[in-house]
Amino acid sequence: MLPECWEIWLDVQISPIIAKWMAEHTGLIVKSSFILGFQSMTDLAIYQKAKAQGKVIIVSKDADFTEIVTRLGSPPKLINLKIGNCDNRTLWHFLRNYIDAAIKMLAESDVNIIEIE
Repeated sequence: MLPECWEIWLDVQISPIIAKWMAEHTGLIVKSSFILGFQSMTDLAIYQKAKAQGKVIIVSKDADFTEIVTRLGSPPKLINLKIGNCDNRTLWHFLRNYIDAAIKMLAESDVNIIEIE
């Protein structure tokens, strides 16, 4: 059972269709950067909004988030995807095998960052 009180926010380089598929798969609230209106915001500004929100897990392919969460702490927590440019289906097939366990670990432990490669 995944923790229902957490929201998942997808960074701008991840398509909104992934948010839809992830929400259907996990049953959690998953929001794309486009829905959140974050397209032109800096990573630090997104981090600060997520910190103010509380129980947020950011999913990103951007190494800057790893540095920010390491330096400033959590929340938010981070799933950092170590996969190059690919189409949406390839990304989702890569991600869906790990997403449930990654969310559960972040939500239920002191772990702040999980890298999926």
